[in-house]
Amino acid sequence: MQLGALLCLLLAPGAVLGGQAKAPPSRPYNQVIVVPNGAPGGAWGPVEMCPEGSYANGFALKVHPYQGDAPGEDDTGLNGIRLHCSDGATVQSSVGAWGRWGGARYCPRGYLRALSLGVQPRQDAGDEVAATGLRVGCSDGERLDGDAGDAGEGPWSRPCSSGSVCGLQTRVEEPGAQRGDNTALNDARFFCCPP
Repeated sequence: MQLGALLCLLLAPGAVLGGQAKAPPSRPYNQVIVVPNGAPGGAWGPVEMCPEGSYANGFALKVHPYQGDAPGEDDTGLNGIRLHCSDGATVQSSVGAWGRWGGARYCPRGYLRALSLGVQPRQDAGDEVAATGLRVGCSDGERLDGDAGDAGEGPWSRPCSSGSVCGLQTRVEEPGAQRGDNTALNDARFFCCPP
């Protein structure tokens, strides 16, 4: 392969995200919004997008409830994020093995524009959890909390500067990655599509 062709492939939108090659998203996007506090465990899953012409107007979370402090109990907190698209479709990237899906939360009159991911700080001793909850900002000014219980506070991403959220990608650690101390979802990023 010639050098020019290789550079074009590597610099294509979505071709390399976070240092790992991934298939490009199925529709054009104009911005990726991220949070600065994501945890480093696991691998980035596929980029999943709402169908052309639709945007995320709601979300649901897969949450593993608190397991307690007894020896051998392992909390994983947030295990998955599902976007609900304005055309009725749902999309999700990688999802952890534990927990159950909760009910969907919807923006009253708009679309998702920003996110805040609650992430437990790294534990020197004790149970690692990583992501614990999600909050989203809507284009109509509403802020929605997920149903993760004690989600914790996290810094907000920048909002979509033009358009709204139309896709996501999650970073999830596979079971058994830390010798029995699992974390599941570690980080997330949302994709914005133009209006």
